[in-house]
Amino acid sequence: MKKVILSLVFVAFAYGIYAQSNVIKTNPLGLAFGNFNATYERVLGTSSSILIRGQYMYKLLGADVSLAGAGLGYRYYFTHAKKPVPGGFYINPQAAYSFGKITDDMDEEYSATTIGFGAEIGYQWVWESGFVLDLGIGPMYTIATGGDSEDSIDGIMPSATLAIGYAF
Repeated sequence: MKKVILSLVFVAFAYGIYAQSNVIKTNPLGLAFGNFNATYERVLGTSSSILIRGQYMYKLLGADVSLAGAGLGYRYYFTHAKKPVPGGFYINPQAAYSFGKITDDMDEEYSATTIGFGAEIGYQWVWESGFVLDLGIGPMYTIATGGDSEDSIDGIMPSATLAIGYAF
């Protein structure tokens, strides 16, 4: 009986440390610019987490687009000793891939693909209610191709995160 009670206390203590080990979030401002995205973050331990992103873009600089994409990131939280993860200052190496079609002003349709690798530094607030606010910024090396084989763009572009969500 003692072992059962001790095991229950240990599980309760461990659950208390990782009570908020999942986060679901989105960028509400992205919808105004034709981009819907959602991110799932899973805490891996006392100092890190992994992120899986999905997005769908339906407008880009006035052009009709239909681009779907996915991304993967790893976060290391600098403030893990003073603040439980997934809250605090972080660095986030990341990779992203998207594909789809772009329709220009002349109603011509082109296939498009983007691949990006980068990193962000930011801060994520997690309140006791579960509300999450995530802000981050950094560089992203992006390769974008579309239309003819000569129509490609590559270079370092800004990457930013503004997301709200819920931790559970």
